[in-house]
Amino acid sequence: MTGISRILLFMVSCVFTQNVVFVRLLGSGEAVREDRGVGAAACLGIATAAVMTLAALCGWLVRSLALVPLHAEYMTLTALALLCVALAYLAAAVVRGVKPALAEALGEGLPMIAANCAVLGVALIDLEKGASLLDATLGGLFGGLGFLLAIVLMAGVKERIAYSKVPAPLKGLPISLISAGLVALAFMGFMGLA
Repeated sequence: MTGISRILLFMVSCVFTQNVVFVRLLGSGEAVREDRGVGAAACLGIATAAVMTLAALCGWLVRSLALVPLHAEYMTLTALALLCVALAYLAAAVVRGVKPALAEALGEGLPMIAANCAVLGVALIDLEKGASLLDATLGGLFGGLGFLLAIVLMAGVKERIAYSKVPAPLKGLPISLISAGLVALAFMGFMGLA
């Protein structure tokens, strides 16, 4: 198998068959709760994907260059958690500096990236698999793209539901969870690909 086809299969696996939200259930609260619209969801998803990629890259570097030589692998989770918080706040500061209007539109969504378990989860999964630097970085990038896809899909579904006639007992969170389950079932159709 060539390098390009391996990377493409890895991307399909991370984005569809091993999606962090719909399959691994990491960050699913943010995807189900997102109700600011598709545009705001896309911006938040892009910021989260960037932080996820940087967290996977920096996490690999910290573990390989600092924790393993010091025989302190048991500190991996703590180091990754601190790293994810620092990267999330760095991304929030960059967005506020570059596009203040976008930062205001996203509101509390930017600081919530630090508390998003998908960011920490993807970096930790890559490290536990013993991935190389390239594989860890690509895992973070493709996991971030999977999160972006999930959050935009759920925002679109919620916009569509807002104009639909939903029975009273199912309004709000119940219909969101049902919708998320149906989207997750649709993602299972990709299981044979990767």
